[in-house]
Amino acid sequence: MFGSALIFQLISVAATLLVTFMALGPFMFGIMDGTLTIDENDPASIDGLLGSLVGFSVAIVVIVFLTTLLQMVLQGALVIPVIRSVLNRKTTFAQMWQLTKPRIGTLLLLAVLYAAATLVAVLIYVALVVLLIVTLGSTESDGAALAAVGLSLLISLPFLAVGLWIGTKLLVAPAAIVVENIGAVAAVKRSWLLTKANWWRTFGTALLAAIIAAVIGGIITTPVSFIVGLIMGVMSVEATPEQAIAQTIITQVISSGIGALVGAVTLAFQTGVMALIYVDLRMRRDGFDITLLKESESGKDDGGIPGAPSAADLVPGAYSPGTTHYPGTNA
Repeated sequence: MFGSALIFQLISVAATLLVTFMALGPFMFGIMDGTLTIDENDPASIDGLLGSLVGFSVAIVVIVFLTTLLQMVLQGALVIPVIRSVLNRKTTFAQMWQLTKPRIGTLLLLAVLYAAATLVAVLIYVALVVLLIVTLGSTESDGAALAAVGLSLLISLPFLAVGLWIGTKLLVAPAAIVVENIGAVAAVKRSWLLTKANWWRTFGTALLAAIIAAVIGGIITTPVSFIVGLIMGVMSVEATPEQAIAQTIITQVISSGIGALVGAVTLAFQTGVMALIYVDLRMRRDGFDITLLKESESGKDDGGIPGAPSAADLVPGAYSPGTTHYPGTNA
């Protein structure tokens, strides 16, 4: 789990650093070594800077979108070793991804649905804020401007509350896709059903996991960042422009590497918690513990995902997530 998460984090960090240095590197390094200056009276220099900033922004948005897609696939994949470990079954790296392969398309579709819903929510919020600022700003007074800013912040609170509520309701959708082999929309409905009457328990567990992950990240990053900053600060004294550029690159690479390491730990940990929440919710609602008990009675590892529907269960009408019948049980 950690290895897969670390590979994902390193790819994401490498892509971000590459785009950053390609788009903004010439300007940053030119300013640092004195070969480039930004003259507000020179349209060419301003246009060049704006072009680089726009290109950088577009590239970052694309990277964030692709990273979101890959992270959803990774979350689905990391569910498998957790589910298998419930029956004390070990999972190899290749086995995990082999079992994930048939579900990758559905996980990507789920990520696209989440991204689209988030974009719609952001657009609605921005439209409300712009409308508010335009309406109150027509008075052209400082009090109206402050009121517009305050109301804009106030409007964000219900958006945040609704986002937390929906995010918790949909928390186990990736696990449902992987374990139950269902579609993206069906997984959303399944997660919504599983968290019914269990929202506070699910939210509390996920929140505690996030706090633990943040503490772990702080414990790792704080001393290392302090030491790196101290060393670079000492080395930067009387440094030449070329040395300052090299130190900047080294600092960014080290910081990004530490971020990737911490991100891998926290991602693997939080995904494991999400998988266990899914198991717990299914045990409470579906009698999933009986299904797992039946599978463990043979004492043999079939190499599959515990609780997944068999080929016979996938016949239309034979297996319906969310109903009272589940494969391997009489419930």
